[in-house]
Amino acid sequence: MKQNDKLNPLKKAVALVGKKHDLLILDAIHRNNKRIGFNQLLKEIPELNPRILSLRLKEMESNKLITKGLVLGAPVKTEYSLTPKAEDLVVIIEKLKQWAEK
Repeated sequence: MKQNDKLNPLKKAVALVGKKHDLLILDAIHRNNKRIGFNQLLKEIPELNPRILSLRLKEMESNKLITKGLVLGAPVKTEYSLTPKAEDLVVIIEKLKQWAEK
């Protein structure tokens, strides 16, 4: 097995959640009862601007990490939730947070 073959799963993981703020967004969705709106995400991650958040959410949705749903009412709200694929990452995110505190 070539060295590159061993790295492929890690490269894939980094491609899916390795961009700036990706893990913070997933963590914020998880911490907010697994459903959160766009503006609430901006409040949770103040260093994130709306344009970048929108891009990251679209990428995560296309990578099947989050789902976007509508909450009917006046006004209609958009909420984001984790998919089972992203739920598997929650344990890893928690371990990273513990590691960072050491």
